[in-house]
Amino acid sequence: MVEPTENAAEVFLEQLIGYTSFALEIIVAIIIIIIVGIALAGLVRIFLSSLKKKEEGQQRPVLVHQLVIRMLRGLLIALDFLVAADILKTILVPSANELAILVIIVVIRILLSWSLSKEIEGK
Repeated sequence: MVEPTENAAEVFLEQLIGYTSFALEIIVAIIIIIIVGIALAGLVRIFLSSLKKKEEGQQRPVLVHQLVIRMLRGLLIALDFLVAADILKTILVPSANELAILVIIVVIRILLSWSLSKEIEGK
C-alpha cells in the first residue's frame, strides 16, 4: 500500500516540475519580448530625436550604448531563468545522457553570460 502513495507523490512532483519549467520558459519568452520591444522603442526614439537635432550627433552613440547595456542585462536575466528551467527538466530524467546535455548547455550559457557581463562592463 505504500507504493501507490509514493507513485502518486512521484507523479505530482513530475507534473509540478514540468509545469514550473514550462512557466520559466514562458517567463523567458516574455522577458525577451519586453527587452526587444524596449530596445526597438529606444532606437526609434533616438533616431527620431537625432533627425530633429542634427547638431547633437555626439550624444547618439552614448544613448545607443546605454540602450545596449540595458538590453544585455535583460538577456542575462533571461539566461539565468533558462538555466533554472534546464536544471528542473533534468531532475525529471536524470540519466547520464541528460546530465551530459545539461552540463554542455549550462557551460555554453555560462560562457554567454560571462561574455555579456564583459560587454556590459565595457572591457
